[in-house]
Amino acid sequence: MKMVDIKGKKYVVLSEIVDAVSTESVEGKNFINNLPGIFLLTNVSKRNKKNGGIYLSCLVRDKKISMDSRIWDWKGDIPESGQIVVADYSYDQNFGLALNLVRGKISVSEALKREDLIDVLDVLIPKVDVENLKKELERLVDTISNDKLKKLLRILFFGDEEFSKLFFKSPAASTNHHVRIGGLLEHSVRLAKMCEAIAEFFEGFVDKDLLISGSLIHDIGKVYSYNFEDLSFEMTNEGLLEDHIVIGIKLLTKAIQKIDEFPKEFEELLTHIVVSHHGLKEWGSPVPPKTLEAIIIHNLDRLEAQADAYIETLKNTPNDRSWSSYIPMLGSSVFISRKLNDEKIDE
Repeated sequence: MKMVDIKGKKYVVLSEIVDAVSTESVEGKNFINNLPGIFLLTNVSKRNKKNGGIYLSCLVRDKKISMDSRIWDWKGDIPESGQIVVADYSYDQNFGLALNLVRGKISVSEALKREDLIDVLDVLIPKVDVENLKKELERLVDTISNDKLKKLLRILFFGDEEFSKLFFKSPAASTNHHVRIGGLLEHSVRLAKMCEAIAEFFEGFVDKDLLISGSLIHDIGKVYSYNFEDLSFEMTNEGLLEDHIVIGIKLLTKAIQKIDEFPKEFEELLTHIVVSHHGLKEWGSPVPPKTLEAIIIHNLDRLEAQADAYIETLKNTPNDRSWSSYIPMLGSSVFISRKLNDEKIDE
């Protein structure tokens, strides 16, 4: 059983709680050896109780999974997104996980300053294997045969230390998919590999260099769209005011200006991929995809994100359930195969 030890006191993490709910009948509070839990809070919002007063709706996390939760009681200031909390917990089949914060809370920035909490952060922070993904990104860039496009990608991802640092750490979203450190890198590399594979089916009709380049660039504006240093994963003012598409166009234009005689047509086509990758105006794109490369990227982008949302839901759903909770990105709950659920991989 995975537990966290802080100065001799033991706490359980969310994945252990979900495993317990999946394998046995649980009741009462702190049903795992009567030990309290330790959680990373995100997406905290106030809600009104029917009988008056407020409670908090939130997403609780450890490095493996996340789960919607309600916080009914707390002491002191209202807890915020990006805080680590120690809490009593209980689970109800109808209402899910409930927390009572009776043992204090600490921000991630403060936790980073304490040696006794470094191991705690390693257990709680959702993140990907950034180093291997960086190697895959380098491989993808090296496949580009067009010198101008290859230079553009190298300027963007390896030529600007500030941008590179942000791109390799940023989540791809605050909810729905790839909400983890390195999630944007993971999403972009996966999408590019999917584009690399599908290009052969449209050989002679699709520009493979443009397709892979566009897939890597399409979400670059997200590096300034989310707060992740404090692990709140909430949107920044810049992200809320401009959106990642507008920010992405600014970054793309700035990088292109560093390249002598960059082809105007490539600039227009890459810009179109960025502005159209959400597909519809109601989904955030001012124009629909109008080139084959843009059409492929839009559809594979959505496929990859939806698949990630499903996989994360699979991990987070107790084994005694065949249907998940509602998934906003899919517009539905989803069926979870008993066989698949029994074979969930312990990452």
